Amino acid sequence: MQKLFKVTLGVDYAARDTGRRITMCVRETDSLSAAIRAESLADKRLARPAVEYTHAISVTPVVRSTAAAPAMAMAA
Repeated sequence: MQKLFKVTLGVDYAARDTGRRITMCVRETDSLSAAIRAESLADKRLARPAVEYTHAISVTPVVRSTAAAPAMAMAA
């Protein structure tokens, strides 16, 4: 079953951290697969793919709270 993960990526230029960050949400079965997929998607969009690449800094599962839904419906 696929889950939603928030992945923060760092952008490196020729093995040096540029300080740039990319955050994206991806659906995958586990956090490692989510990191790999996010890196792959982001690497394709970099301006200089010959010398720039991304690496995962953090991967967090996105959890949606269903407890708030009934309270929101009652307030309406």
